[in-house]
Amino acid sequence: MFFIKSITKVLNKLKINKDTPLIVSVSGGVDSMVLFNLLVKFEYKIIVVHFNHHTRDENLLEKKLVEDTAKSNDITYYTFDYNHNGGNFQEQARKFRLKKLREVAKKHNTTYVLTAHHLDDLAETIILKIVRGSNLYGYAGIQPVTKIDSFTYIKPLIELSKKEIITYANKNDVKYLDDASNFDIKYARNRIRNAVLPILKQENDQVLNKFLQYSELLTESYNFIKKYSYQFILDNKIDISNLIKEDNIIIKETLAILLEQNKLEFNQNTLNKLINILKSKKPNLKYNLSNNYKFIKSYNQAYIQKNVETKPFRIELKNGINMLPNMKKITLLNNVSDSQGLAPKICYNEISLPVIAITRIPGDVLMFNYGRKKLKDFLIDKKIPLNKRDDLVVITDSNNIILWVEGCYTNNTIGQQNTIYIELGENHES
Repeated sequence: MFFIKSITKVLNKLKINKDTPLIVSVSGGVDSMVLFNLLVKFEYKIIVVHFNHHTRDENLLEKKLVEDTAKSNDITYYTFDYNHNGGNFQEQARKFRLKKLREVAKKHNTTYVLTAHHLDDLAETIILKIVRGSNLYGYAGIQPVTKIDSFTYIKPLIELSKKEIITYANKNDVKYLDDASNFDIKYARNRIRNAVLPILKQENDQVLNKFLQYSELLTESYNFIKKYSYQFILDNKIDISNLIKEDNIIIKETLAILLEQNKLEFNQNTLNKLINILKSKKPNLKYNLSNNYKFIKSYNQAYIQKNVETKPFRIELKNGINMLPNMKKITLLNNVSDSQGLAPKICYNEISLPVIAITRIPGDVLMFNYGRKKLKDFLIDKKIPLNKRDDLVVITDSNNIILWVEGCYTNNTIGQQNTIYIELGENHES
């Protein structure tokens, strides 16, 4: 009875209708053939997918077994050939399987993908993670249910040991083939499977259940930490002042959430560097996460931004609408009644025309009634975020006297006799 409950536990919890297609990865080994058998017995609608990795002579026998079993049960099946082209075989083969399983799922309009991972697999994974290093979630090993993008990956056998699965297969006449590569000690997982776990089982015949308890405890702890950490992210930005009051494990998880939301790979070293940035007294810092993304600290906020090259420009402005290279448009008006809103105004007695729109350059100086100030220092005082400074539109006359800086400065030292009005907006034209 425990065996049956363990299989249906996850599927019942997800409330999966038996008419919903389930994509099942079946290798021909005892684990997947038992899963195949049980799903047929429980009358689920399944689509079988088999992969031939061309690593052993037995691959063709496994393919035939899966195909024959599918045909005898009138079940739709697919077989895919994987041809290795270099690199890490296990990692490349895993990506290939994942890609094909998703393709089949999309074809049958379903999001559910089932694999036959079991309790021994869970224990092996936990040991591997401990040896190689991971985060709290990784140390928990294999999850019964994992949602990635729009797909749900389910492991219905995760609470059952290999021994229990073999016993079921023998009692119920489930045909399967043994995979000799499971004993090849060139793979770390096989060394753990055949050398480490047997010793642990000798120490405690319930050790697999201890691994399950360990996994569940870590998962519960991780889920709480993750849920708690979400409060520090609003609109994809981290609230630094509140976050840095928390313990490091909360800070790390908050950063991990932000990185995962942007689908960026990271490790503990990355997280530690980002923590140092958050805790730095410097108000503006940035860190390249990849060729395409950077992490930005700007005063009390931190966020991830796609790298976009800011190209300098210098555009002579005419009356009316002017399109700028940075996807903005600027409109010069002589009469405020022509404005569509509250247009900023520049007052002057005499300026050297034409008026010019530029991006800021090193050494730019602003004029005030009390004296002069570098634009860079002015923007720092105004706490204008670092990433926005290079995108600001600056308007000068032809003698490079700064008349106006987008959103933060108007030159009030050049008289009041004449006036021009400015409207700045987005250029939505393709």
